[in-house]
Amino acid sequence: MSDLLGPIAGLAIGAVLVLGAILAGRRVLAAARERGAALAESVRSEAQGRAHEIVAQAQEKALSVEEDADRRERELDLRDSTLEARARQLEADLAAVDRQRKELERRQAQLAKVEERARRDEAQAAADRASASGALERIAGLTAEEARAELVAAIEADARREAAQLARRIEEEAREGAERVARRLVVEATQRVSLREAAESTVSFIALPSDEMKGRIIGREGRNIRALERATGIDVIIDDTPSAILLSSFDPVRREVARLALERLVEDGRIHPARIEEVVEKVREEFETIVEEAGSQAAFSLGVPEIHPRLARLLGRLKFRQHHGHNLLQHVQEVTLLAVHLASETGARTDVVRRAALLHEIGRVEDGATGHPILLAAELSAKLGQSDEVVAAIQALHPDAPATTVEALLLRLANRLSDNRPGARKDNLDIFVERLRRLEGIARRFEGVSSAYALKAGKELRVLVDASGVSDDQAFVLSREIARAIERDLEYPGTIRVSVVRETRAVQYAV
Repeated sequence: MSDLLGPIAGLAIGAVLVLGAILAGRRVLAAARERGAALAESVRSEAQGRAHEIVAQAQEKALSVEEDADRRERELDLRDSTLEARARQLEADLAAVDRQRKELERRQAQLAKVEERARRDEAQAAADRASASGALERIAGLTAEEARAELVAAIEADARREAAQLARRIEEEAREGAERVARRLVVEATQRVSLREAAESTVSFIALPSDEMKGRIIGREGRNIRALERATGIDVIIDDTPSAILLSSFDPVRREVARLALERLVEDGRIHPARIEEVVEKVREEFETIVEEAGSQAAFSLGVPEIHPRLARLLGRLKFRQHHGHNLLQHVQEVTLLAVHLASETGARTDVVRRAALLHEIGRVEDGATGHPILLAAELSAKLGQSDEVVAAIQALHPDAPATTVEALLLRLANRLSDNRPGARKDNLDIFVERLRRLEGIARRFEGVSSAYALKAGKELRVLVDASGVSDDQAFVLSREIARAIERDLEYPGTIRVSVVRETRAVQYAV
């Protein structure tokens, strides 16, 4: 019996071990299944997130493609409208040519009738002379020589009378024809000049890549836009216009400096007060070069490829100068186009009138010069290598100077056409700009003032003072003194806000 108990106990222990192994395997299998389910769920969640991300990217790309298609459609509409306008202008020109052709045919028909009438009068005169000669010989008993002398005297008197009448008629017809030709030349010349006025008299338009850029330009609590206005002296207008802002100032130079600086900041992407001041200062240093490039480009576009660098700078300055509300560079371009067309139609020297028209206003922008602008322009042109004919044509624009050449007369006519066309002069704008300049000048008279800018159409005067020379209390007193000086020395509508800005900066460098 004891021999059987040993094997039975071994079998029982083996069964228990086998059963334990089976239970352990089941637990491991269950745990593996749970981990597999969790892994599958994680993979499924990640796949769903990636799918949502791909769908969002696809929707964003589709929206971008749709916006690009809309923009291209607007550009095509604009081109279609431009082509239609050109087609209408071409039809009008063809109609004018047809009218001129009909008028020429009518004049030729009238001339043929006049020639036919002259031939009949000549034949009638010959018949009358023969009849008179026979009658004189029969009735008066005159000799042939005497009759011939009296007949010749009578015929000469008739011929002189008819010749005088014919000469008077031809002179009147020639005068009428010359007036028609002159009117046609003036009309054709004015048609070659665009009568669109520049909208940027006091405002410049800046296009932005996106509306998000507006927030970056404004900056946290408006610090960027205040830094830009303080550095340039202009007024930044940000409204609901999509992807655009406006720069407002009566001074074209300040507005151009602000425009170039803002475009560089937008392109660079780094927009903060220190960077704004750095870019504005760099644009100011490069401004003379920018002005010279603008003058060279204007001269090249008008057919004068080579020009003295100083003349190019003076031409570039015309872009930022107004006279009677008329931009001087635009005025120079109009006068050049008019004068060249008139010279080409009348056979005058186009090279002389082209250069004279291009340079006739540079005397207005010469630094420190005194005297009449026309005489200054002629003097500068002579010093910088222009021909005597060009200088004489410019001098002829002076009221007391005579026009001794055809080119001078054509330049004077073109200048009058540009000055007197509708919309060319805006005297009210000149008065307004002069009032703003006087407003800034009043502030600059006070000690401690470093700069002053008239903003918001003259309703605000922003005065920047030297922090080392003016304290906070003195800044308060200074604002009141400037306001009293404006009340005393300047006439203006409404009220003017005087803001004195005093700023202290401490700058150190870590090395």
